[in-house]
Amino acid sequence: MQKLACPKCHEPLHLEGNSYYCPNRHTYDLAKRKYLNLLLNPDKNSNNPGDNKDSLNCRKAFLNKGYYDPISDTLNRYIAEHSHPDMQILDLGCGEGYYLARMKKMLNHEDYTYYGLDIAKDAIMMATQYDRSIYWLVGNSKNLPLLDHSMDVISCLFTVVNAGELARVIKKDGYIIHVTANPRHLIEIKELIYDEIHVKPDTFIRLPFPIIDQFDLVQPIQVTSHEDCLNLLKMTPHYYHIKKERRENIEHMQEMTITIDIQFTIYGAFHES
Repeated sequence: MQKLACPKCHEPLHLEGNSYYCPNRHTYDLAKRKYLNLLLNPDKNSNNPGDNKDSLNCRKAFLNKGYYDPISDTLNRYIAEHSHPDMQILDLGCGEGYYLARMKKMLNHEDYTYYGLDIAKDAIMMATQYDRSIYWLVGNSKNLPLLDHSMDVISCLFTVVNAGELARVIKKDGYIIHVTANPRHLIEIKELIYDEIHVKPDTFIRLPFPIIDQFDLVQPIQVTSHEDCLNLLKMTPHYYHIKKERRENIEHMQEMTITIDIQFTIYGAFHES
């Protein structure tokens, strides 16, 4: 059973025809592409928040080639090893849906319910192309349209999160998988772009939950075509810092070796005393 909540009043949402409604009769229409827009106007910081379409297209093309499958495989393996029946799984900041769609396919549990949420409408529209049985949601991580303590697993890959909302929606025995980049992640791209590389210690703000597991994934990846190199560059924020004199050389690269260097931190929920 789905665990959607009204973003205005946080009461449960129910499907009637092609619309979801709450007891207070706030109504949200299901789009033709089978996603639900639960982003309120006050939650928007622009008319089109989130990643732009060009960046999303580049990321989707790159991910579909399987270069980041080791990240996806590690995520899915951990969930498979810590699973139980009837799980509710949220991918927060799901982007174009690659990781969640692959997770659903690999876990292969018909009794699991999956939710993918992103603030970018273009991203969610792309995500529906993978699997329309997933609840694809346009929404804000600061106001999750989900019921209190309803999620067994929340995955957060390279995305901004709100600790208060995570605490509200995670079950008491649930866990959060937070995937963050280590300082040497994609170091080769940084070396191409910047004159000097300052490898800083980890300054990422850790979530205020008990850590139950933590490990790194470090793996070299060979990118084997000009198109894939360009897509990789364009899907990172580093691309927009390339100096004009270097851009032409970089954009004509035919192959490159990159380093995946990321950290998985698994958090448990707070336990009430």
